[in-house]
Amino acid sequence: HYPFAMLDPTEGEFKAGANGTGAFELAELEVGKKAVFKARKDYWGGGPYLDTLEFIDLGDDASAVVAALASKQVDGLYQASNEIVPVVKTLPHVQIYQVVSAQTGVARGRVNVKPFDDKRVRQALRLAIDPQKIVDVTLREFGAPAEHHHVGPMHPDYAPIPSSKQDVAKAKQLLTDAGYPNGLDLEISCRKDPSWEPLTVQALVEQWKAAGVRVKINIMPATEYNKVWTEVPFGYIGWAHRPLGFMTLGLAYRTGVPWNESAYSNAEFDKILTEAEGTLDIEKRKALIAKLEAIMLDDGPITQPMWNKLNVAYDKRVKGVHAHPSIYIFGHRLAIEA
Repeated sequence: HYPFAMLDPTEGEFKAGANGTGAFELAELEVGKKAVFKARKDYWGGGPYLDTLEFIDLGDDASAVVAALASKQVDGLYQASNEIVPVVKTLPHVQIYQVVSAQTGVARGRVNVKPFDDKRVRQALRLAIDPQKIVDVTLREFGAPAEHHHVGPMHPDYAPIPSSKQDVAKAKQLLTDAGYPNGLDLEISCRKDPSWEPLTVQALVEQWKAAGVRVKINIMPATEYNKVWTEVPFGYIGWAHRPLGFMTLGLAYRTGVPWNESAYSNAEFDKILTEAEGTLDIEKRKALIAKLEAIMLDDGPITQPMWNKLNVAYDKRVKGVHAHPSIYIFGHRLAIEA
C-alpha cells in the first residue's frame, strides 16, 4: 500500500543513500527533474538484472512525453494517459500493457439530506444505470463495469455476488414508493478535471432521465471542488486504487471518518468491516466482504458504474514488464534484451 513505505527508523526519511530493503539504492534525487537508482549487490531477492534505473520527469506536456518515447530517449512510461495511448500504439518498437485498477468514481448523495435519506431513492439511482453502457460511451477500452459497492475483481478479497442490474421500471416504482411519483429534480456537482469525471456524470444524467430523475450538472474547477467534495449534497468524485477490498470501505463509508463524503452510517456495516479488517484468512475475509457488498447494494449511498484501466508503455526490448494496478515498478524483474 503506497503510504506504507518501509523506512529505517534511525533515518526517518527517504533520501539519497538511505538504508532500504529493495534491489536498488537511491543514488541521486533532483525533485522535478530525475531520480537515479543503483543496483545493490546484496539484494535478498531475485535480480536485479539492471545496473541503473533512472526516472526522468518530462513534465505535463503530452507531446513531449510521446516524443521522448518515440525517439528512444526513454525506455518506458510508468503511466500512459488514455489520451496518448492511440499515438503510442503506432510506435512499432513500443508495447502497451494494461490492467483494471480500483481507480474509480462514485456518485453519492449525503444520506442526512433529502431525498438521499431514503434508501429507496439511493436504490433507484443505481437501478436506473447500465454500467456497461456507461463504459461504452465514456472510458471505452480504458474502462470496465463496476457493481455499485466499491469492491472489484482486482481485490484479492472480492466476493462475486448477484449485481444490481438495470431496471428502470423498478427504479420508478421505488421513487413512487418514496413519495416521488413524478420523479426528482436534483443538482450534482463534480470537478472539471480529470476529464473522464464530468464525462461520466453526463452519461449518468442521461440514463437517470429514463427513471424520471432530472439532474442539473454543476461543473467546478478542481481546486474549488476539492475544498467542498465532502460537503456537497450530491456529488461525483474519483477514488484512487487501493489493494484490498476493505480499505476504501473503511475510508469512505465507516461512520464518522473524515472522508465519509456521503455521511453514511450503518452499525452492522461498521461491525462487519472491523471484523474483515482483522481477518487474515482470505476465504473467511471474502465471506465478510460479501456481506459488506450486499449491504452497499441494499443500503449504500453510491452509484458506481465503472473501474478505470491503467496503461504503461515500454520499449519492447525491456523485459519483465507488467502493468500493476498501483502503478508499481518492480525494478528487480526488469532486464534489457541485448
